[in-house]
Amino acid sequence: MERQRRINPKGDAKYHIENGKDKVGFDVKYISAYKGRGVFVTTSFQKGDFLLEYRGELISKEECERRQRVYHDKLKVFLFDFYFDGKLWCVDAAKEDGSLGRLVNDDHVCPNAKMKYLTVQGKPHLCLFAIREISQGEEVTYNYGDSDWPWRCKIRTEKRHSKVAANNVNQTDPDLEQLHRSAEMATEMSQSQMEENNLNQTDSVFDMFHCNAEVSPEA
Repeated sequence: MERQRRINPKGDAKYHIENGKDKVGFDVKYISAYKGRGVFVTTSFQKGDFLLEYRGELISKEECERRQRVYHDKLKVFLFDFYFDGKLWCVDAAKEDGSLGRLVNDDHVCPNAKMKYLTVQGKPHLCLFAIREISQGEEVTYNYGDSDWPWRCKIRTEKRHSKVAANNVNQTDPDLEQLHRSAEMATEMSQSQMEENNLNQTDSVFDMFHCNAEVSPEA
């Protein structure tokens, strides 16, 4: 069977930019109250593949700063500023338009996608490309940048709480530990007495098993 030819990622991105539609292979799912929705793949993608466009309104630096002042915190996250042709621009994707790129979540530790811009008909377009293989069912994520986003603080707090809980599970109550040791000592004493009583007695079944046993090397 002839192997299917891979689509050129930039050509794929340009095609979807010009048509103003998201490509197939993605699904939106609710994750949690503080993280909201996320975008998950319904098929696998290779490293370098075009994923989604971050569609929105292209605005100037000045307009971006004005909207930063008037927008609610939940809307500010949709303002994506970047440099193009020596100037600072911004894509405002705050408007709910049904596109998926605006719903892709942040992961500053281990993202699987990266935002890049492509120039189409003289205008910059922000596009997400896979930076590693993405398996079916996996969430698409990229690094939002250096800002201390509120969900990052929450995730760090949850990780610290998880570590504390794990440490508490591994800690032993001194009283219970002493009780456990006392029980072990009593068991050892009973076993010693039994061994002394049976010292001169031979268990023929045990001897047969022991002689025929194979000793496996340590893995």
